Amino acid sequence: MERAQDPAGRGGPGKIEVLWCLGILLAAACLLHAEVIFGGHVYHMDDAADGYYPGHIAVARAFAKGELPTWEPGSWCGWPLIVDPYNGVFYPLNVVYYVLGPARGLGFSVVLHVVLGGLGMWWFLRRRRLGMEAALFGALGFALSSFFVVRIRHVIFIQMMAWLPWILVGVEGWLAERRRRALVLVAGATGLALVAGALSIGHFAALAVAAYTVARSIDAAAEASGAGGAGRRALADLVRLGGAALVGVLVAGAQLVPTVAHLPYSPRSLGSDYTFASSYAWPSLRYLVTLVAPDFFGGEFRGRYVGAPNHWELCGWYVGALMVALAPFALWAGKWAGHGEASSGEARGVRRRGLVLPVLAGLVLLAVGLALGDAGPVHPLFFRFVPLYAALRCPARALLMAVLVLPILGAHGAAALAEWLPRRAGMRRGVGAVVGGLCLLIGGGVAWWLWPRRGERLPVELADLALMQLALMAGALAASLALARTGWLGGRGLLVVWMVLLGGDLLATGRRYAQPQPADYPAGMERFGAVEWLRAHADGARFVNDPRGPFRLHNVGMVLGLENASGYDSVGIWRYVDFLYLLKNGRPYPEKKLKHDFAGIGVWNLSSRLLDLMNVRWLIAESAPAQPGPGGGPRWVERFAPRPGDAAPAAKHEPIWNARLRVYENRSVLPRAFVVYRAEVPGASPGLGRGDDDRLAARLLAADFDPGRVALLEEPLPAPWRLPAPETGEVPPPYTAAQVVERGRHEMVLEVMAEAPGLLVASEIFYPGWSVTVDGEEAPIVRTDWAFRGVPLGPGHHRVVFRYRSRPTEIGLGLSVLGLMALLGLWHGSRRTTPR
Repeated sequence: MERAQDPAGRGGPGKIEVLWCLGILLAAACLLHAEVIFGGHVYHMDDAADGYYPGHIAVARAFAKGELPTWEPGSWCGWPLIVDPYNGVFYPLNVVYYVLGPARGLGFSVVLHVVLGGLGMWWFLRRRRLGMEAALFGALGFALSSFFVVRIRHVIFIQMMAWLPWILVGVEGWLAERRRRALVLVAGATGLALVAGALSIGHFAALAVAAYTVARSIDAAAEASGAGGAGRRALADLVRLGGAALVGVLVAGAQLVPTVAHLPYSPRSLGSDYTFASSYAWPSLRYLVTLVAPDFFGGEFRGRYVGAPNHWELCGWYVGALMVALAPFALWAGKWAGHGEASSGEARGVRRRGLVLPVLAGLVLLAVGLALGDAGPVHPLFFRFVPLYAALRCPARALLMAVLVLPILGAHGAAALAEWLPRRAGMRRGVGAVVGGLCLLIGGGVAWWLWPRRGERLPVELADLALMQLALMAGALAASLALARTGWLGGRGLLVVWMVLLGGDLLATGRRYAQPQPADYPAGMERFGAVEWLRAHADGARFVNDPRGPFRLHNVGMVLGLENASGYDSVGIWRYVDFLYLLKNGRPYPEKKLKHDFAGIGVWNLSSRLLDLMNVRWLIAESAPAQPGPGGGPRWVERFAPRPGDAAPAAKHEPIWNARLRVYENRSVLPRAFVVYRAEVPGASPGLGRGDDDRLAARLLAADFDPGRVALLEEPLPAPWRLPAPETGEVPPPYTAAQVVERGRHEMVLEVMAEAPGLLVASEIFYPGWSVTVDGEEAPIVRTDWAFRGVPLGPGHHRVVFRYRSRPTEIGLGLSVLGLMALLGLWHGSRRTTPR
């Protein structure tokens, strides 16, 4: 097959070609997600429902009020929502959530990025001088891969992945043309990939892009300069491309700086224990089969998965068995030119192999080695020697490098075979037809033999279904090779056949993984009768959900504008997460490094007096805790119970929970803020010593500790505000309630009459960025009762104003402005061609 002579020319691929590619990708994406695009359905499952959906609603609510979501009161007793990159606060394409709504917008965002990523991969492969059909073959393998479906629950992964081919397009453009517009593309795509928020896979993405860039720069320098000046030229190219990438990092500063600044205050600050960091990894090389038969261990689309947990982490990396089969031929194709893309008419005699294709093949092997986690030798080395790697988990995510690289290798391998086979056609056509038909019969016969028989066990059935699909693909591939070898199929025809086979295979697989739900599904999974009652009666007080109930209630406060003491997020405030661990286990977290996932720890001890301190007035649960309150009466009083036969129309998708959940009121709840007149520093040495966390925890949980009369501090207050500790046998005076005058996202105004020198205790989380003024004068905030705020006050009437200001967000926005200015500067200079 004759390849296009110069698709990497200054105009890039022609407009007609682009339209054809765009149309095919759009049609495939719409077919894959037809219920969402045309039927009004939504995607709402797992983290997409429990984490990102509430986060996007909270972000939209803040923007609607003209505020940045730097602080969110809906979960965790308040937390800095903006620091979680998964919410993509500054990612411009997330506007789809605000136009269509967070639930419906998710499906359209997926389709947008499937098309965007596929178009980028096609453009990149055309830049590498592959023909239109071969490039489209690679683009379909990338965009329709199971990664782009199973990760709907983690859409930020899809968003980042979609921009990686565009970075490579910019790299190829610079090395081919030396024009600044290519650097603009590298910078812009890098910035968008980072600001999308999937930083937990960023190191794998960066490794793949960097490996390609280095290898390709060396090849390009050697081709242009020979051995003599190749090193200097390659270094100069890498400096320019690295500078463009740094501009992209600056563009993403608005997200990166708040996230990085928060890390010392998050659970990530502990680092990960080796066992924890090794979780979600392939347990053995047997899982290699999932690269060609992803449902060999079952699939969640059937409700049964018998492999190691879980399917989308371990088996969601399928780019097509056909793509995997053709990828090794890319190394054989590399003999044609320095990086495997010269046309048959232009460099046929060149036998120099470049670095790019072998390096890409090495990346696939590295991805497999890392995916094995503790079962292989690579992950332990990375954990020990690679910076930041040890702070993360899920080694199987390294396979995203294979999702990016295998379509590139497969497209090169397909192009090489499609060029070579028709030129070697020497067999008779009749023989080719017989052999091709026989291959189809064998593949179909194996598939028929594997077809599940009635009465067989489900795990066997699922494995057979996976192998059946693989057998059909193997038979079709063998038949197409036989037909091409005997002249029935030309090079372009062979590639078209392979595109159809690959597209059909990936669409069939992806359709099994997609989980479209009716448009009312989000409300129908959380708007229970108890929740609806609470919306009408909460009156600004906090609630908490029993963790044994529906998990999605952890973040329902962010969805409905309520305030919850629970939450679900992996980058919460560690001191508060540790407080919840303390409530549950009776001690602070004992490990030096993370061994557990605390993203959704919840409030388990619903009888604790500390819930009063947290201003938890309401409880959504099936039954009330048994512990009595002050004075011997019940602490929790039932306020709402569903009546027999009642149904909340909005909660129709989980009627069982709707009939079981009740609302209870805490009769001993403390005010949102109040003044106490005694303070202790448990475990402090005489004088001005600092307390000990273990002793502070023990005192906090002691039966005689009353948070309404005594505040527990980590160190004594400064001399002007020092409070007495309670004497032995003394009953400290009761608290004085503060009145909440104003309450906003970033501000809370209180008025209080202190009867004596005291400490204002607010059931708000202690966190950098909060400041306070007392009667207009700045005052200190001290961490009180483990995780909350305290403000020392003198006697008399006071007006206390808490304000939150996120300086990391301000710095990040400033860096983003600088990055955008640099990007504009590059764009302005892109009209000139930099001398070669």
